[in-house]
Amino acid sequence: QLRHRGADSMVQIKLTYFPIQGPAEPIRLALVLSGVAFEDVRVSRDEMLAMREAGKLTPPGCAGSQLPMLEVDGKVLLQSMAQLVYCGKLGGLYPADPWEAAKCDEAVQFIVQDIRGRGIEPTMSMSDEAAKTKARAELQDTKLPEKFALLDKMLEATGYLVGSSLTVADLHLYCLLNWIGMGTLDGVSPDTVLKFPKLTEFVKKMNEMEKIKAWNAEKNPKLPWC
Repeated sequence: QLRHRGADSMVQIKLTYFPIQGPAEPIRLALVLSGVAFEDVRVSRDEMLAMREAGKLTPPGCAGSQLPMLEVDGKVLLQSMAQLVYCGKLGGLYPADPWEAAKCDEAVQFIVQDIRGRGIEPTMSMSDEAAKTKARAELQDTKLPEKFALLDKMLEATGYLVGSSLTVADLHLYCLLNWIGMGTLDGVSPDTVLKFPKLTEFVKKMNEMEKIKAWNAEKNPKLPWC
């Protein structure tokens, strides 16, 4: 039984996702950095489809029917951004101050919606190879550098996106930069990140955190810069 002692109670936490990073990785890292024990379940696509067929991904009172799925004392929470906020609060990685919390949400939405959703994801479903090659070239040469320049600037003051300490926004940034750095996107060079000194320093700093280093050694041995 994997449990975390909160201020008032013990909770049992289980996180289910595919055997990749995806939207679950910031959540995993939030729990790891917070020292919160959790069951890290990784399922295949066939196992996910079986879960869906059995109704396990559509529990009553939940908005959604997909992974990742977070279970807290048997209660289910869907939607990765809600899951990350919850897990971030467990370990003090989500700001208590309303303004800083809003700025944290702003940074997360910029990464998830503007960079991943509007920038990268449309190129992943393109069947026309010529169009895909052109779109990836635009990503590498224009779109990503524009977004990365903004993020690089945000890190200048403290080395973190919001305030003077680590937040869930930084976890999203870390996962994004690692994804790009792994060379996963054909036509987008991992060196795209290295052109930005603050982003590069940030990734190296995160990699040197003992809990992240141990986690990566076990779960993500092929990450760049490790």
